Amino acid sequence: MTFFLYLLVIMIWGCLVFAATSFYTYSKELEEVRANLDNFIPPWKVMRRKTNSRALIHKWMDDLAPTGKKIQILSDQDEMEDVLVKAGHPFQLSVHRLHGAKLLGLFAGVFLAVLFNVVGLPLAQLSFVLLPIVGYLSPILLVRYLAKKRQEQVRLELPDFLDMMSITLQAGMAMDDAMAYYAEATRGPLGEELNRMLQEIKFGVQRETAYRGLIKRTESPELEALIMSLIQAHNLGTPIAQTFTQQAVEMRRMRSEKAKEAAGKASPKISLVSGLVIAPSIMLLMLGAILYNVVFKNLADLF
Repeated sequence: MTFFLYLLVIMIWGCLVFAATSFYTYSKELEEVRANLDNFIPPWKVMRRKTNSRALIHKWMDDLAPTGKKIQILSDQDEMEDVLVKAGHPFQLSVHRLHGAKLLGLFAGVFLAVLFNVVGLPLAQLSFVLLPIVGYLSPILLVRYLAKKRQEQVRLELPDFLDMMSITLQAGMAMDDAMAYYAEATRGPLGEELNRMLQEIKFGVQRETAYRGLIKRTESPELEALIMSLIQAHNLGTPIAQTFTQQAVEMRRMRSEKAKEAAGKASPKISLVSGLVIAPSIMLLMLGAILYNVVFKNLADLF
């Protein structure tokens, strides 16, 4: 009987030691995971805090989304999905939430209109018409503006991306590794899209399908031409390092041509501003000087 008691005590102590060891190992692995998050994904804590602060607004959007989906004025479902994809889904928005954001903006406009009338601002009655419309359209216009801005950033990043790809490929780095290096070394929409494309390839998506998915998420003709060249090079097995160099030179030439075209379009606008603003201002200034001299001359004759 005593032997079994000793054996039971030893087993209990063994279980306690095993539990303490397991807890210590778990604590160490948890610290390692947090350290990796801090080193490789620095904004994760900020993202979590921002998500919590936006939770209430997101809840309102989700609650209003079924009603907003029935009102598709200037907000076609497919068009909104395409714009959100090209904008990179800002503010954790989806098509579902964007429908709710329309009504949330509408109610915010009505609230501001009531507030303007209570305060007694001039022309406050018009705010009951203007502010709800502006509130309804604001989320849609904001997403479209962010999409246009993001696609413009993609276009501006392309020459630098091509130069880095050309250098890294000529140095012997594999293409996927070179793209991953660019995505890690830069912070921009092009790097984000490349990183997503590489993740799709790692998850088993065919390379050509992933390339065409990148084309759908962007609207840059230069990037589309580059991706089509990569698809052709992949299918034919031709070297691509020279392709990146030629594309970089061509894109810089196209950027210079677009700058010249923008300058040519700006010249008539400048002439229009000069004719409508500067010339009348000069004429009014001269007329004022003449009247000033005449008035003072008459006053001098009187006195």
